[in-house]
Amino acid sequence: MNRRNPLAAVVLAAAAGIGLAFSPSPAAAMTGGRELPEPGAAPWMATFAVKGTQPLLDRASCGGTLVAPDRVLTAGHCLAGLDPAKLEVHLGASVLSTNPGKVVEISRAVIAPGYEIIPSPLAPNDPNRASAKNDLAVVVLETPVTDVRPVPIGSTRPGPDTPIAVYGHGLTADPSKPSNGDIRGDVLRRGDLTTIDHNSCVASTPAVVDEKSTVCAQDPAGAPVVGPCYGDSGGPAIATTNGRDELVGVFSFGGETAGKLCGDPAASAFADPTSVRRWVLTA
Repeated sequence: MNRRNPLAAVVLAAAAGIGLAFSPSPAAAMTGGRELPEPGAAPWMATFAVKGTQPLLDRASCGGTLVAPDRVLTAGHCLAGLDPAKLEVHLGASVLSTNPGKVVEISRAVIAPGYEIIPSPLAPNDPNRASAKNDLAVVVLETPVTDVRPVPIGSTRPGPDTPIAVYGHGLTADPSKPSNGDIRGDVLRRGDLTTIDHNSCVASTPAVVDEKSTVCAQDPAGAPVVGPCYGDSGGPAIATTNGRDELVGVFSFGGETAGKLCGDPAASAFADPTSVRRWVLTA
């Protein structure tokens, strides 16, 4: 994850009239997984974008999840230091270039108490190697959404070996490889991961992993590798419990903290919303 604010680069580019088309500054997007181009495939999936007249694909950045009719949950690092009045939320945008989804205006944004970027012990001056704790932010919408069913926040933190589904519009391959061609995340993707225990997560990266606020997961198959890449920050991790989908994670950081590229086998870290449900719904 690039610990410079993922939307900040998009805001500056939009103000200058520059087409950004998924700058590498957003943290982590989906490599592998499968495309979900059908309208309504994930109507609760939120995509944040700078207000403007450019194509949505050029303005979009972090993801999020509708967790209540008037609330979207995303990563704290996606919104820290930004004026929410300059942003808009697109719900259910299955294909950014042709189906921008339902546009909703933002009333206010609240960063989680205790949110903190943690510099890497090995590379303290490299924001890409940093991790985070309490990496959550609530966006309160101006008007409640009545035609989309929210995804409820899980009541308990998922234990190791729990299957989760992650969603995002981020890059589909590492941008540093010239042979990758067009890697913009136009079509929504879903990837399936499995949660791992805290010790395994710590062993996967030199970054600090805050056990209290972070849950980690990894692709159990490994080839081809499924995982987040640049652009997927704030996106949901969803587990199915007793036949009901529940939000159990918000994408925070990944293999970039260990110097790995998108598509390399790596653990992904998710901010845990289950212990702060009351705050999310009342902030």
